[in-house]
This record gives sequence, C-alpha cells and structure tokens, in this order.
Amino acid sequence: MNVTITPGRLSGTVTPPPSKSQSHRLLIAAALAHGESMITNMARSQDIEATVNCLEELGAGFSWAGSTVTVRGMGANAMSPLRRMAYPRLDCGESGSTLRFLIPIALAVRGGGIFTGRGRLMERPLRPYFDLFDEKGIFYELKDGALTVAGTLAPGEYRLPGDVSSQFFTGLLFALPLLNGPSAIIPTTPLESEGYIQMTLQAMGQFGVEMPVTMSLPPQYHPQGNQTYRAAKVQVEGDWSQAAFWYAAMYLSDVNVSGLNFRSTQGDRVMADYFDQFFMGSNDYDVSGCPDLVPPLAAMAALCPGGNVTRLINAARLRLKESDRLSSVTAVLNAMGADVTEGPDFLEIRGKETLAGGVTVDSFNDHRIAMMAAIAAVRCNHPVTINAAECVAKSYPGFWEDFERLGGKIERRYDLSLAPIGPDNWKQAALLTTDRERLNPLDQEWVTSNAFSLLQAAYDPAWTCRLICSDGRPVGFAFFGLWEEWGNVPLLCRYMIDVDCQGRGLGAQALPLVLEEMYALYGPREIYLTVEPGNTRAVRLYEGCGFRATGEFDCTEAVYVRPAPGGKSHHKEL
Repeated sequence: MNVTITPGRLSGTVTPPPSKSQSHRLLIAAALAHGESMITNMARSQDIEATVNCLEELGAGFSWAGSTVTVRGMGANAMSPLRRMAYPRLDCGESGSTLRFLIPIALAVRGGGIFTGRGRLMERPLRPYFDLFDEKGIFYELKDGALTVAGTLAPGEYRLPGDVSSQFFTGLLFALPLLNGPSAIIPTTPLESEGYIQMTLQAMGQFGVEMPVTMSLPPQYHPQGNQTYRAAKVQVEGDWSQAAFWYAAMYLSDVNVSGLNFRSTQGDRVMADYFDQFFMGSNDYDVSGCPDLVPPLAAMAALCPGGNVTRLINAARLRLKESDRLSSVTAVLNAMGADVTEGPDFLEIRGKETLAGGVTVDSFNDHRIAMMAAIAAVRCNHPVTINAAECVAKSYPGFWEDFERLGGKIERRYDLSLAPIGPDNWKQAALLTTDRERLNPLDQEWVTSNAFSLLQAAYDPAWTCRLICSDGRPVGFAFFGLWEEWGNVPLLCRYMIDVDCQGRGLGAQALPLVLEEMYALYGPREIYLTVEPGNTRAVRLYEGCGFRATGEFDCTEAVYVRPAPGGKSHHKEL
C-alpha cells in the first residue's frame, strides 16, 4: 500500500495504542504461569501476534474478547514435562523482541527450538547468546534462515556486555528463575537500555517472580531457581514508543496526547523530557537507551526553525533494526528536503521552517520510518507519497486511522492482485474475518454463509472464484459465473472485501480488476450482480463502477447491470 499525504496541520487529541514492549513481557509471564491470567488493554499488532503464536507452540493457550486476552499458562517449572516434547518451530515474523526473548525460554521450557523469521530478522545480531552457548555447551546452528538451539540451560553465571540490546537480558531474566538453582546475570559494561530491563522486572514481579538486584554500577541480577510464575490480572499501559510520533506532531502541529503513564518504566518515557528540551534549545540527545526515539526526534529536528543544529548521538544500534535507521532516516528526510548528515553513530540535523516535499519516499519496510515520514509530511510544501506504508501494522495497525482522525489528508493506493481459488487455498478466503477489530479470525456466521460458495468455486467448473490480495495479503474474494436463469449472462455473485479495509478505498480499487477478469473469461459482455438495497455502501461502490439498477429483483435483492465496454446495454429497463 502506498499512502500520499497532502500537507496540512493536524489537530485534536490522540491516545496511543497499548505498549508493545510491555505487552510482549506480560504475555510471556502469563504464558509461563500456572493457571489462567487476564491481560486487559491489549492490542494485536504483527509483533504481538508473533509472540502469541510462538507461546502457543511452546504450550500456552490464548482466548480473546475485545482488547482482553485470557492466557492459559503452561505451568513452566524446573521439572516441566514439556521438555520431553519435540522441539517447537517458532515463527517470529519480523519481531526482534519475540526472537531474543524466547530463545532462552525455549531452552528452559522445551530444551530448545527452531526459530524462523522474515525480513532482516535472522540477520540481526545474536552473538551475545552464541558466546554464552559456546561457554555453556549449548548447541546452536543458524542455517538457511533458521536458527536451531538445543541443550540444557543450566543455573550459573551469565555475563553479557551492557551495550547490547536489553532484549538479551530480558530473555535470560524470564528463563533463569525456572531452573533448579540460583543464577547471576552480570553486565560487563555499563547498561545502555536499563529502562527496558526495569520493565521486564516489573512484569515478572506482577506474576510473582522475585529478582534480587545488586545495586552496583552496572547492577547485577540474581534470579533464584525453582520459582514459578503465578497467574495474575494486569493491564497494559499506553505505548511511549508510539506516543513519541504524536509528541513530534504536537511540536509541529496542534496535537495533544492522552492515556500515558508518566511514571512508567518504559524507557521511551524520556520522550516527554526531550520534548521539553527542544523548546529550551538543547542540541545533543543521547539515544543509547532509547534508540526507537530517533525517527520522531529526527522529524522534529528537521523542522526546528532558525537553522538550529540537533545531534542525535550514541545511535550505532540503529543500524541493526528493521532497516539501517541511521541511513533510512537520512535518506527519507533528505529526499523530503531536510538537511541531515549521517555519521557512524550519530545524525546531525539542521532545522528548516518547512520541507519541500513533492516526492515519493521508501519506508524501507520499517514501521518507524513510515510514521516519521508521515509526521514530517504535514509540514511540507507539496504532497509526499510513502511506499509500503502498510508496514506500520508491525507495531501500530491503527496509525493511519489515527492520523486521519487528527485531520491528516491521505490517499491510499494498494498493490492489488487476483489469485485463482482452488482446493489448495479456498480456506484462505473462507476464513477471512468481517470482524471490524479483527478480534475473531474464525467469524462463524461469515464462514457459514460463504464456505459453500467457495467450495463450489473450487470444484465446480461452471463457477469461478478469485482471491483478492492487497500487498500480498488475502483481503477478500470475488465469486462469479453464468446466471442460468437469466440466459447465461455473467453474474458477479459475491464480492467480499475484508471489513478491516472497508472505507479506505480498497473495494473500489479492486473491483475493476475483478471486472477485467470477468471480461477475459466471458468476453466484453454485460455484467450483472444483485445487492440488498439497504446495503448503501455496496450500492455506492457498484454505482461508482458503472452498475445501474434494472428495476427488477431476485428475491429480496435488487438486480444491477453494467453495460458491455464500448456498447449500450440491451436490458429492457435501461
């Protein structure tokens, strides 16, 4: 999906989604616990889905009701019978948190696992674990995009450099209390992301696991063995990492941000302090402990008036994210007209009153780069198009809707395609949800009403079905054939688009592809369809694509016809 943004100020109040970082941690603690836990205010982004799917493979269970998830814990402990099961296959998607958190957990719970991922995930550094595994005699092999780990995670001393991602510390912190003896996690250099470690300790404490900490510099962690996680009822806070983009919008427009905990242990809570410092003329921002803040801070710095120069320093770890963010931030903002200089571990940005815009920029399939470009675009002189803008779903699926609610002017264009439906893929269409919040992927009413049509299309040569894909993701289907009762005229029997995309132009953009497919099969003939007159959205869609009411009905549905291309309809009512 490409998004074109017409510049204009944003205004209004926005509530960021629940914290992705905290959600990962609470889900893991609940999955390891004995009994059923309840987590409220949970949002289902792609990264969170990856963690949930992997935890299910490890032995936990999940049921959703709105934004509340009930977790059936696996009851992990030092004598867990799960260790006797086969190694799980864990697809981590593009989530670095999922991968790094679960490697030690899989060793502790199941004796190992096979990890896979997409994008750049399996290229991201894992050396801190590999060095520990070499020391501890744990087998690992990274081959053909899959990581296999196997062995016994034993109690003992685990030394890690403090300037690596805190995700390595979190994985060990979760796993080591499950072992049959005490351990120690000792940073060998000062910690750069201690706030995220504090968030992990908070989540563990909420589920009854104690973690003595030696108050040294850097602090050391001493998980006692033979502990068990206990079921709990908890709530997810608002996400400071996502709120940072709205803080940037607040700096550039008239946006207010609500629903945040200013005493949060989230490391990116420092955005509130950095926001204040921008107005005080501060120039250097150390982002070693909050690297995810670089894209929103860069957007603010690029549009800081008066030629003010801002430096974002100690940012080398950004080269190892979903994209090389030092490079991608520089490329995107400079293409929009900013003045950004990239260094080995810093960005130097000279502010401007506005940016030129009038360009198409690449998101680098990086959710934070797409959101940065969107916020900066509101202060451009000309529209900006962002390629692969659907990548925001990795962490913030509702970003574009929130952007529009604040007055953002956007036009979506989808990379649409059709695929024949047959015995191998008809379930992909049958199981598409019409649940607006995508909370129930097996909407039984929907499946019951359409599965027979799809089965018929898969096996009956008189009927044809095409799976509609947007950016490679199934979003709907079209089912058509010859209407025998009306003299074998082409009939578009069903045209279903995933409700998650309705109202965004997807249905109108996909329908011409479907009609062209029908013309290819049946020739340039009239095409008919039937629709409930009360379904005003569908009626508007069809009328916008050239269908006109015949005045006749098929049972309760009105019959519409689209004239043959280049010719006049022969229907008597037209």
